[in-house]
Amino acid sequence: MKKTHLAITWLLLITVLFGGADHLLISEIVLQPSTSEYFVIYNPTDNSIDLTDYYITDATDPANQLYYYNLPTAANYRSTSSRDFTARFPAGSSIDAKSSLVVCIPPKASFTGTHVVTPDLSIKEDFLPAIDGQSTIGGAPYYLDNTAETLVLFKWDGSASTVQDVDYILWGSNDYAVDKSGISTYQNDTPAAQQKFAPIHVDGQKLKRVAEEGSETQSGGNGITGHDETSENLDETWAVVSISNTKPKISGVTISPASPVIGDAVTVSATVADDSLVVAVNLVTIFQSVRATQAMILGANDIFSVTVGPFNTAATLDYYIVAEDVTGLKDSTLINSVDIQEPPEVITIRTIRDNWNSWNGETVTLNGVVSIGSNVLRTDRTSAYMQDQSGSGLNLFDYNITDLMQGDSIEITGTLEEYQGVIELTGWGSSYTVIAISKPIPAVQEISIAALNDAPTYWEGSYFQISGTVAERADNIGGGSNIIIEDVTGRTTVRIWNSTNALFNSLEVLVNEELDGLLQPGNMVSVKGVGSIYNNSPQVLLGYAEDVEYYVSGEPGNEKTKLSVAPYPFVPQLGEVIKYSYEYPSNCRVILRVYDMSGRFITTLEDGYYALSWHKENVWDGRNELNELVAPGNYLFHLQTTNRTTGKTRADIVPVVVGVKF
Repeated sequence: MKKTHLAITWLLLITVLFGGADHLLISEIVLQPSTSEYFVIYNPTDNSIDLTDYYITDATDPANQLYYYNLPTAANYRSTSSRDFTARFPAGSSIDAKSSLVVCIPPKASFTGTHVVTPDLSIKEDFLPAIDGQSTIGGAPYYLDNTAETLVLFKWDGSASTVQDVDYILWGSNDYAVDKSGISTYQNDTPAAQQKFAPIHVDGQKLKRVAEEGSETQSGGNGITGHDETSENLDETWAVVSISNTKPKISGVTISPASPVIGDAVTVSATVADDSLVVAVNLVTIFQSVRATQAMILGANDIFSVTVGPFNTAATLDYYIVAEDVTGLKDSTLINSVDIQEPPEVITIRTIRDNWNSWNGETVTLNGVVSIGSNVLRTDRTSAYMQDQSGSGLNLFDYNITDLMQGDSIEITGTLEEYQGVIELTGWGSSYTVIAISKPIPAVQEISIAALNDAPTYWEGSYFQISGTVAERADNIGGGSNIIIEDVTGRTTVRIWNSTNALFNSLEVLVNEELDGLLQPGNMVSVKGVGSIYNNSPQVLLGYAEDVEYYVSGEPGNEKTKLSVAPYPFVPQLGEVIKYSYEYPSNCRVILRVYDMSGRFITTLEDGYYALSWHKENVWDGRNELNELVAPGNYLFHLQTTNRTTGKTRADIVPVVVGVKF
């Protein structure tokens, strides 16, 4: 008789739970109410198993030394109590692979009256005597003891001198434990006093196997596959659960951020509750027709969560959650959707400056990096500067003294105003947040002095670099020093206020001899500072002594085509840049470009002809040819050199990673 699949999923065990087992397992037992006792046998193997030579018994009687393993002798193999049974499965019965067989003790009608559905077999109605002609199935209306007993599934071919244990369950105590140690033809069992036993239950509950066979001894035993079935830690592998075990309940599904944009990672969370043990909660995502499954991790208060992404394309993310408990019951949410959108247009300082008439007087929130901190240019009020990824900056003016430091990555809210040609963010007071510290100032450009002189309002407030020769110098003029720097395109003034303590202090005392020596007429220097306008003429405001260096445009190279990029990711959204260096042979055209991983052009970092082999260093701010931030991901730096005489071309390629802002 083949087992018929029941439509009662609460009686089934998941294949995953018993995936490693190699023999039949008793997976569920109901002891009470006595009128509806049953047990379930599960086949975890990949093949159907014929039950013709299988037996089931609870007729253990240690007091009178009556044990099932004596069945081959036809004597002393069972208790004679009317409430005990030693029964043989019906001829031809079987259990399909990965299937269960529900066996009730009383007649099927009694079982169905309590559990609604029909069982596969009944001990009273379908099973055979252990030995033909003997009455081995008791006559009482119920059998399984509610407080302590043994239930053994075993196999005997009818002629062998021994039986084979298949599964052995002991509950309530080890008073009914079986130990075949010392019995001729049998291996030693675990001593009865050391055997573990399963708990007992009350009405409305049942015993449920929640693990395979735990640390059961795998060899040298009397089991059908060599196990010592009496060694199973039944107190760990069995548990008491509700008889009406329900599927997991999933609630409180949330997604963060609620409106994700390109570059965001997404965290999905949910509360999963169950009346037994939840063994798996998975998030299933479908993005651009690609399905993926990720395990969700349990946190506090039954909340499971997992983070997926980041997503680099604008598209719809479909997702749902599947939860599974130890009994194999599953539940899932409906499919939810969220759109991964293009990020909103970022308000940059360059946009504000280029459209000043539209922004003058507006309240805005900006992100950038402090280029000159507070208490540097002025000590009686805040007159700091910030710069964002557009390469432009502005003055942060407020009457409150704050602790802004160069390199602080900040988010700040204030009102845009103009004062004597200086564009300022005012009224921000304490309305700012330091997101990170010690960050490089973004998009620092090296410009010619002619570029500054030709467009002073463009560079006003921005932090940039000029290089040239110190032409003139005048100290302690109106509380500071004026350094005239000249290059082949023109000359400009670098203003060093004494309040900076970069060169002199407020008492007009020289405090930096190193910088003093560097800023002597005739020396070639590079200066980083903020553009300003004084008496309608451009100048550069210096904030820090370390922003002045001897000017050397690289150093002699070794006639190689060589490229190197700093070996770490950077986040342009936080104002970060990535350092790179390159070297080229003499008499070459040099082209250095950035491409994405599919070969699409991003931007050009160098394109020119050079007579001498040289080694240079620079930084990339993560922007493309249109001055837009690139998406997070992997990119390639491509250096190509072509000899102008021979036409010989060489190249070097190095990867770079653009990270995500968290």
